[in-house]
Amino acid sequence: MSVPNTNKMKFLKTELEYNMKSIRFLLLTITAMFIVIAGLMIVLGFSVYGHFHNFSFFFESAKSGRFFTPSVLSIILGMVLLIVTLVGFFGSLKQSTCMVNLYAFLLSIILLLKLIVVILAFALDAQTLYSYVSVPVWDYTTDPEIQAEIDQLQRCLSCCGSDSYLDYVGMEFTANQSTVVVSTQVDGDHVTVVVPESCCMTVGEVYCNKMRAVGCKSAVISLVVQNASVIGVLGVSVMFIQLLGIIFALLLARCIRKLKSQRGLMAWTIKEQMVMAREAAKAKTPDDKVYIAPTESSTA
Repeated sequence: MSVPNTNKMKFLKTELEYNMKSIRFLLLTITAMFIVIAGLMIVLGFSVYGHFHNFSFFFESAKSGRFFTPSVLSIILGMVLLIVTLVGFFGSLKQSTCMVNLYAFLLSIILLLKLIVVILAFALDAQTLYSYVSVPVWDYTTDPEIQAEIDQLQRCLSCCGSDSYLDYVGMEFTANQSTVVVSTQVDGDHVTVVVPESCCMTVGEVYCNKMRAVGCKSAVISLVVQNASVIGVLGVSVMFIQLLGIIFALLLARCIRKLKSQRGLMAWTIKEQMVMAREAAKAKTPDDKVYIAPTESSTA
């Protein structure tokens, strides 16, 4: 019966352990990057939410169904990414094949969803995007959150209203809201429109001297189109890192399975050699002993 060479198996085990440590280091590096990204998403979401919200409004928005604001969505996505990444992180540390395979599966689902979103985003033209964008100016006077966000949007993008400043025609503002008066021509008639102060670039004593005439929907679409290449490069970069994470996770799971199989085989081989050695010791006949016949006694 031939017995496998134990020294050769030890060499294969050492080489396999070295490969597994290298792959595990790369996977831990990628998961650490994802943990940082998820943490930044959560911090950013809480920062934005804390800037524009208070606790009473949080419960009011949850009751009214307007819970998924961009800041809350950022927090949720960050937590999901953090949970998925922690599965891979602890799976790598504990050398758990199940957790590493689960991490690769979840990353594959996220990668597929991102790929679909990127394809749909680049397939849409500006006119189609325009129909999807909505700036709820009709809730400006009744919703403190929407008021703060629209004011910030109008100042940052130098815009006014959803389609134009005429969206504020007939809106009843309260005394706590800063407004200005705009004088304009509509269908040949001279009318005055009360708009938020954030719509005005230069404020006079009574009237607005210089308006932000562009609608916020057009401004948002222009911003997205201008930065589409940057967004695409960032999206492809993140997807490439996720693909590397999937590949390294599958390779690590394969190495862990091989290493466990090698350990089991070595343990079985050592036990088999010990049993064979004991059996050989029992069956061995001592050849160095000389047989001496007993002497015969005689009577005189």
